[in-house]
Amino acid sequence: MNNQYLRLLNFFVVNDSVTMDDLVAFGHVSERTMCKYIRQLNDDLDGIAQILEQQHRYYLQVKDYTRLTKIQMGHLKKELDFNNTDKRDAYILKTLFECHDYVTLDSLAEQLMVSKTTLNRDLKRLRSHLMTYHAKVTSMTNNGIKLVVSRAYEVPSIIDHFIYDYFELSKLVSQKQNEQLNLVLSEAHVDAENSRLILRNIGILKFAISVGHRIEQSIDNFSDYLTDSQPMKMIQREIMACFPEEILPDEMVFILSPLAFKMSNLLSRERLEKRLNDNRKLFLEIDREYNQRFPIDLAHLYEQIKYHLFFLINRTILHTPTIQLLPENQLTKYPIAYDLAHSVLVFIESHLGLNISSAEFGYLVLYVEMELEDQKDNASQKFKIAIVGQVGSSVVKFIRRQLAEIFQDDIMVRIFDNESQLNQDYGRYLLIFSDQPILYYDETTPVVRVSAAFRANELRGKLQVSLVEKAISSSLCQFDVWKFSHDTDYLTAVTEMIDTRTSEQYLDKEFKERWLDREHRGISVFEKGIAIPHVVNNGGRHEILLQIGVYDQPVRYQDRTVQLIFLIGTPDNLDQGLSQVLTQIYDLVFLISNNCNIYNRLIDYDVTANLSQIAEGI
Repeated sequence: MNNQYLRLLNFFVVNDSVTMDDLVAFGHVSERTMCKYIRQLNDDLDGIAQILEQQHRYYLQVKDYTRLTKIQMGHLKKELDFNNTDKRDAYILKTLFECHDYVTLDSLAEQLMVSKTTLNRDLKRLRSHLMTYHAKVTSMTNNGIKLVVSRAYEVPSIIDHFIYDYFELSKLVSQKQNEQLNLVLSEAHVDAENSRLILRNIGILKFAISVGHRIEQSIDNFSDYLTDSQPMKMIQREIMACFPEEILPDEMVFILSPLAFKMSNLLSRERLEKRLNDNRKLFLEIDREYNQRFPIDLAHLYEQIKYHLFFLINRTILHTPTIQLLPENQLTKYPIAYDLAHSVLVFIESHLGLNISSAEFGYLVLYVEMELEDQKDNASQKFKIAIVGQVGSSVVKFIRRQLAEIFQDDIMVRIFDNESQLNQDYGRYLLIFSDQPILYYDETTPVVRVSAAFRANELRGKLQVSLVEKAISSSLCQFDVWKFSHDTDYLTAVTEMIDTRTSEQYLDKEFKERWLDREHRGISVFEKGIAIPHVVNNGGRHEILLQIGVYDQPVRYQDRTVQLIFLIGTPDNLDQGLSQVLTQIYDLVFLISNNCNIYNRLIDYDVTANLSQIAEGI
């Protein structure tokens, strides 16, 4: 099984089910090629697992968990030959570690049985991978290549991630040492996974020492904070017995690092709390750096995230992977949280000199999203609803209950006997229920039949559209709809909308540059032909820009289909009120993606009418 299929397998393991669009975007291949990959992967996994398809979604059905785990852990890697690029990388690095002088390309190419062209291509890829580890492969004319690692504690991480699984370094720990250490770890209540990782680290360090690499400098920003308890002393004693010579303090820190990647009874609570307080001071500096662009309570967010952040930093320093909770294209379904979490990530990376993985970033996004949800729940905005006509008390009670479920009790209901009473009130209502057709002075307020209350999905749709319509009429949202021919590609369409709004001074001059940078960082196109390009607008306006682009026919962009574009400009002075409007806009976008009637009405949008038209007759 080559590396491409291993990546695809891990993608299925992480995700419950995915669409073909998700798979194509993940693999950067055509649908036809992805189907070929799936067939080949099913052949390779025969008797272990199978990829199945149901209702256009693909998922992994596991038959033999033990064998699948072995594949994921890389137990089959050592069986691969040098036709596999990963094993060639492992061999190159092992050779460079073992030889402290330069190694000639001719010698390496001969050992690997590949051409120098292939070897140079491998080295180019390897140099790119090693940048994260502060390491590089240097070359000298007529001498060859040499490995240089600027931080001593990065050497074990390189051995762990590139070499260990291919050359059976586990055998450097004897069976007796393995059994004795496992016994002591078990008595200290260390779980099986951490015990396995500690033994793995011993094998890694043994190899590192054998090729002359010691961890003589401290591991920057790493917090081990293990207790000085008797069980810990016994563990350390057994570890030292695995080595013929005394190991250095930071080498012991590396070996026991798995105990500092998640909460454990062997962590010192007192020392941990001190580090958490130091991290809090750093975290709250984000507010000063980003000024008004952070519409959340950072102190409260830190209390929710402090333990995760502590372990995230430790894992990142030693390049320890964590489970990918959601693929990045799914995370962008939480656009506000995504942008705020990205600001947190950039701040931490710049202040600690780290390169945080996309998997760790995923957890940050979800923590911020939960904070935004809590903030929304506490906003307690009252929505006003009117009921007009001869409507029985039991029906009024039912309508109240339906609305309470949608708005979590944040509603105020007023009852009018007739149309005349309603229009004399001059209130601003989100929605009006009536037992017969009526005219209301505010055309942006939807008037629906009482029977709509008995159709929950229809009611939710009308309310969601009405919320955004109210924001538009209150000058909290600058709204417009553009029509595009399928001859206009996605990037050109968005550029036209941005350029027009920039010339009208609704957007600042750097808005387009920030959007293009975001497109390079991650795709803005989701399922069902919906694209959501969105960035901060520094134009100083106290309103959110919502520009909708509608194609007459779907177009293709980065292996995905686009028919509706929702260009969103978020003001840099986002307060709680605008934050709530922004959430309502995103809720509307996802409502449109899940309601084919509203979706089709938007495609046929009449630019001379207001937004409420898309909720008519749903």
